[in-house]
Amino acid sequence: MSKLIHAAATTVAILSSVGFAAAQNASNHPDLTPTQQRTLSQGLANSPSQSAPAAQPQVGDRMPDSMTAQSLPSNVTDQVPEAKNLLFVKLPDRVLLIDPDNKVVTELVMDSGASSDTTTGSSSGSSDRPSR
Repeated sequence: MSKLIHAAATTVAILSSVGFAAAQNASNHPDLTPTQQRTLSQGLANSPSQSAPAAQPQVGDRMPDSMTAQSLPSNVTDQVPEAKNLLFVKLPDRVLLIDPDNKVVTELVMDSGASSDTTTGSSSGSSDRPSR
């Protein structure tokens, strides 16, 4: 009987720790809204960009060793508290949010400034076309 109670207690402990780990993992993957993503991107607009690696990291990938992650500045975390415990890497066209514990990319935020520059570039190219 004592062995049965011990086995049950061990099973409960294991399942509880798995649930706790899953909850912690969920808290490090914020699923930011588009508004929060824009706020984050604008808040990091003056941060220097790092060179983009040959292979673009995706959500779930480990951050390349060639990159250096930084803490988010307080002006960003005050407005987007869901990202408070994450690190970031700013690339020319996107921001990677990084889990500080395992260095895994938890979210990609497209840089709103970079996308508007791309749009501006294609618009200026199309303005040359009407003069055929």
